[in-house]
Amino acid sequence: MAGRPFGQGWTVYVRWIGLVWQGRVAEVITELGLRQEELGLPTKDDSETSPRRVVADTLRYLKNNQDRMKYDEYRRLGLPITSSHVESTVKQFNRRVKGTEKFWSEEEAEALLQLRADYLSETEPMEEFWQEREAAATGRRCYRRAI
Repeated sequence: MAGRPFGQGWTVYVRWIGLVWQGRVAEVITELGLRQEELGLPTKDDSETSPRRVVADTLRYLKNNQDRMKYDEYRRLGLPITSSHVESTVKQFNRRVKGTEKFWSEEEAEALLQLRADYLSETEPMEEFWQEREAAATGRRCYRRAI
């Protein structure tokens, strides 16, 4: 809304989001810059939700990320434009590895991930491992001596 009443702000928002979707982020940056001039720069006393601070933060974000906001080009290339795929994978990972009442050291987690990767691998390294282990088994257990 950039510090505007809802009716006026919504119209501007819809236009800006359309421009961003079309890959025209520079135009939004220009307009937000003008809005920042109208409102003034944020002061240290402004809250996080003050229009001056919101506009300044949004302007900074767009300037810092405009090179990665080529949504029109990404759509033409058939590339994903959201992080939902990654977020879903992270959620699955957390549920399977971190889950409730599961505690892992870094080494244990790495070993578990390696086992999972081996299990899913098309080259079937786990099957090979178990065959080699069986072939090398002597039936004797090795114990460490206490020093």
